Amino acid sequence: MKQHLVDVTQNLPLTFLRPAMIDPSDWELIYGDEIREYVERDGVPHIADFIRKKLETWHEVEVNLAITGDSGTGKSSFINAIRGLRDDDERAAQVGVTETTSLPTVYDHPANPNISFWDLPGIGTPNYPNLETYVRKVQLEKYDAFLIFTATRFTEHDLQLAKKVKSSGKKFLLIYTKIDENIRAEQRRREFNEEAVLEKIRRSCIVNLQELGSIDEQDIFLISNHHPAKWDFDRLTQAILDALPVFQRESLTLSLTNLTAQMLKRKADILRGRIWKVAAASAAAALVPIPGLSVAVDIGLITDEISFYRSQLGLPEEGSVEFARLTVSNQEKVRKICLTTTAQVAGFMAAFASESTLEEFSRFIPFVGVGIASGMSFATTYYGLQHCLGHVEESALTILSEAANEALQGF
Repeated sequence: MKQHLVDVTQNLPLTFLRPAMIDPSDWELIYGDEIREYVERDGVPHIADFIRKKLETWHEVEVNLAITGDSGTGKSSFINAIRGLRDDDERAAQVGVTETTSLPTVYDHPANPNISFWDLPGIGTPNYPNLETYVRKVQLEKYDAFLIFTATRFTEHDLQLAKKVKSSGKKFLLIYTKIDENIRAEQRRREFNEEAVLEKIRRSCIVNLQELGSIDEQDIFLISNHHPAKWDFDRLTQAILDALPVFQRESLTLSLTNLTAQMLKRKADILRGRIWKVAAASAAAALVPIPGLSVAVDIGLITDEISFYRSQLGLPEEGSVEFARLTVSNQEKVRKICLTTTAQVAGFMAAFASESTLEEFSRFIPFVGVGIASGMSFATTYYGLQHCLGHVEESALTILSEAANEALQGF
C-alpha cells in the first residue's frame, strides 16, 4: 500500500501537490443556498443523498440549438460533426445539396438526449415563404441560441432572421462553412497565403452583414465540418457555450465528446466546480474509516468521480484499442491515474489526510458538522480530487496535443 502511494504522488507535478485553498465564495456556487436551505429544513442525515442528486442534475437540463440556413450550407454535416458522428453513421443527419428539411428536425446528442440540435428549413422555401411565417411555425422562442449558416454569402433572409433573434434577446452566431474547399481552390494559385484568404472571406462577410450594425471579425466563424481541428470550429464551439445560460452551458460542456484543448480545459473547470460538492457528500456520508486511510470517506463516490474525470477528459481504458494506440510514455501516464479499486483510491487519498489541512476547511463546512472526522473527510477528499483532476487534465492535454499534431500532418 505504502509503495503504491509513493509511486503515485512522486509522479504528480509540483503544481498539483501544492495546496489549493478553498475560497469562502465557493459555497455560493450554484447550489450553495439550496443546500443550506435543505439542512435548515430537513437536517443533516440525508444531505449526502441530496448532494449526490445535485451532482447529476446536469443530465436533466434541456438545451435546444437552432441550426438554420439555405440548403447546401453544411448544416447537417455540422450537426453530425458536433455530435461526434460521421455523415454515414446510423444516427447521422441526412446530408444532401437539395433542401432535405421541410419541417424542423431534431437530432439528440448520443451522450445526452436532452441536448437537441434542430435542423430548421430555410426562409423562402414553400412552407416558409417569409420571416413572419417562419417565426410562427418554427416557434422561435423555444431555442436557446441560433446558428446561421452560409457557404457563399449571407442572404437577405439570413439578415432578417438575425435581426429578429437579436430583438428577442437571444444569441445568434454567423458561420461560413466549407472553408477547406476555399483553401484548396486558392492553393492552385502561384502566390498562395492562407491567412490572406481567410481575411478576405471575413471582410467580405462583414460587408455583407452591414445591415446588422456593428459586426466584428470575431463574430464570424470560418469552419470545415470535416476538419474540426482547423480554423474556427473550436472557437465556434466555445462561442456556442458562451451564448448559453450557466446551467445549459454546464450540460452541453459535459455532453460534448469532441475534445480540443480549449474544450478539455472547460470540462476540467466544470469538474473542479463539482469538487466541493463531492467532498461535502463524502464527509456527510462517511461513517467507517477505510483500511489504509486514517479518515472516513465515501470511497465509492470518490472512485466514481475519478472515473468520471477520466471519461470526460478522454483518457482511454487500459486494454482498449484507443489505449493501444498511445505512445508508451502516454500509456504509463494513464496507468498512473488508473485508480479503480478501494485500495488504490485509499492509497492515493492518504497523501492528503493531514490534520494541518483541517483548520482551513472547517470554516467552510456549514452543514457537515463540527466533528473532526467530517472536517478531515472533507479536506482529504477536496485536496485529493483537486490533485487527481490536475493530473488527469495534464495527461489528457498531452495525449490530445500529440493526436492533433498527427492529424494536422495528414491534412
